[in-house]
Amino acid sequence: MLGRLRAFSLAPDDQLIRDFRAYVAATTYNACNSYIRRKFPARARLKNRTRYSLSHHRDFEIWQREDDIWICGLRSSRRREQNVQRHTLQLQRLIAEPDEKQRALRPLDFQRSQLSDLLRRIFQYAGGPVYFDDLVQLIAELQGLRESVSSIDESQQPLAEQMSNPFDTAVERRSYLKRLWDEITQLPPLQRAALLLNLRQDQEGVISLLPFAGIASVRQIAGAVGMPIDEFASLWNELPLDDSTIAHRLNVTRQQVINLRKSARARLGRRMNLRDETRNK
Repeated sequence: MLGRLRAFSLAPDDQLIRDFRAYVAATTYNACNSYIRRKFPARARLKNRTRYSLSHHRDFEIWQREDDIWICGLRSSRRREQNVQRHTLQLQRLIAEPDEKQRALRPLDFQRSQLSDLLRRIFQYAGGPVYFDDLVQLIAELQGLRESVSSIDESQQPLAEQMSNPFDTAVERRSYLKRLWDEITQLPPLQRAALLLNLRQDQEGVISLLPFAGIASVRQIAGAVGMPIDEFASLWNELPLDDSTIAHRLNVTRQQVINLRKSARARLGRRMNLRDETRNK
């Protein structure tokens, strides 16, 4: 946020913030999401997989109420939204009562069954729509997801956060982002998509700054990924996607996604280093 304000002071006409209150809220929300994803990566991946399945399977639906709370269920059950609290409480029995879990979900193997099969049985048992966050918590319990809370190594934080040093000027920061984006747009399409949809480590924080720094709009990033703007905007706060989800979107294998992203990062590293060497001569 400070970086954006410094950039605004240097070029007010290029860095217009139309709604400062909304900008602060969005920045805070994204920063908290980024922190939680790094602290609980396994849960973040499960949440992304679940949301993707709910959004793309013909039998399911996920929607947001006026109070910004996300609800999900079978597509035919949306009209029973008023009973979401009761339906969600029903889910707690699956955790609190082991015998009930076995009876209700038999013969599913919680570790190996398709997520869509598990979701269908859970919704049928609940009897209607449930809160999305509670659903993710239940699936984590059923699958035995255990993730210890660990401290985040400050030396491994995203490059964007390392760049927040007050001695770095906004001009230098914006120049770096501009050069990085130029190189990303020159990557082969599949490499570009594999990188941008999995914004982990250094790239995560940097890419999230692109729209705020006026380097690239969300629409331009969507174009670089090869997705319609509406579809990409709905995924913005869910990034990074896991490799399996990206593979499904790109119609390639999971290993190919890993290889594509590795090649993209290697090329970016070479190109950025070459640019720095040229500029310093």
